[in-house]
Amino acid sequence: MKRKNCLALLLALAMVCSLAACGGSADEGSGTSAEASSSSTDASTGSSVTAEDTSYEDALACYEELAALTDDEERLNAFIEAQTELNYDGNTDEFLVTPDSSLVDGFSDAVLALDEYGVGMSEETSYGYFVVIRLPVSDEDIAAIDEDDIETIKETYISDLFNARLSEALSAANVERADVLDEVDYVAVFEKLATLQADLDEVNDSLTTESEAEADADDSSTTAEVETVTEEELEEALLAVVPEAFLEDAASYLTDGVLTNDTTIMTVDGTEVPAGAFLYFLCYNETYYSAMYTYYYGSFDVTDAYSDDMTYADVFAEMAESYCTQYATVKNMAEEEGVTVGEEALSELAETLDGMNLSDMAYVGSNRSGLESTFTFSLYGEALQDFLYGEGGAEELTDDDAVDYALENGYYYNCRYILFAGSALTGS
Repeated sequence: MKRKNCLALLLALAMVCSLAACGGSADEGSGTSAEASSSSTDASTGSSVTAEDTSYEDALACYEELAALTDDEERLNAFIEAQTELNYDGNTDEFLVTPDSSLVDGFSDAVLALDEYGVGMSEETSYGYFVVIRLPVSDEDIAAIDEDDIETIKETYISDLFNARLSEALSAANVERADVLDEVDYVAVFEKLATLQADLDEVNDSLTTESEAEADADDSSTTAEVETVTEEELEEALLAVVPEAFLEDAASYLTDGVLTNDTTIMTVDGTEVPAGAFLYFLCYNETYYSAMYTYYYGSFDVTDAYSDDMTYADVFAEMAESYCTQYATVKNMAEEEGVTVGEEALSELAETLDGMNLSDMAYVGSNRSGLESTFTFSLYGEALQDFLYGEGGAEELTDDDAVDYALENGYYYNCRYILFAGSALTGS
């Protein structure tokens, strides 16, 4: 669909507290068994190993014998000896796990549950059972951590710190919800949105731009000529199916006049939240989950029961209120620190919105006014994080802080393993 890139941008702009997450999984090092492999994994369950595998008893006996040793050096030496004798894949190495790695499910959990020189046993994996020992990360390993990894870890650390601060502020926030929200027929909102999306889909599916035709030609052996339109012609055709009333005030159109983009739907410690932001979160979440459920299950209906007393439509409304509360709380936190959104950031936002298609905004229930009110909130989160944790900030993070955080949270660790292979590898 022509709107995909725009929707990704809309979501990225809307995130208040989430920074790039640093993966806690790890690389397989020299061993092949710790690596997830499609050749030995059942596609539907992720595992080909049965609970009756005799490898479990062998792994358990090995683990219990090693765990009974109380001296760290003695335990490590015994582990290395057992690794040489018993490891199914022949791996006798120690290996460093890094954030870029990916291990078979269950392996990292087993290692990360241990203190240094501790011995553990994994749950059943698609390879069998792992007996593992966790080892210290050397100074040489730490010195070799990539600079890009350091920055990624800082972002994750900042996200954790900021979210903890936000959670504390949310617990003390005074939220006053407007009664007018109870007058909104959310099922009717989603029906109108679905009609608008279907009209936009029909135009998107029937017209092809020159750039899309070129991309299709690169990805396909088809040589048939395709009639194309310019980007401007496509946008004009899309806008032709967007009601004028929506373009004037999306909230009013979708709620049959119950709300307008500027209606205050709640206050959070005195900060007013406009309905334009609420409608964006309401419609974006419904659009996202509807597409996901339809893809996996074939259909989705917002009137279906989510619980005994809530439909999915009710859930999306509660989600939108929750997002609005968080955004307003972040703005209040920023203002308490004397942090404001700079003119440069506001100018960049205006430029971004200028470059967006109104038809793409319509797909998620927003017009220019609604998006502007939503994304302005997000700028406070970015400014506050930079003020607190950025260069020269009151809580600026150093490279050493990032490394300490990474080690404490298992982004880097050394280990050895002994694999007791299950039926996926042995054929038994």
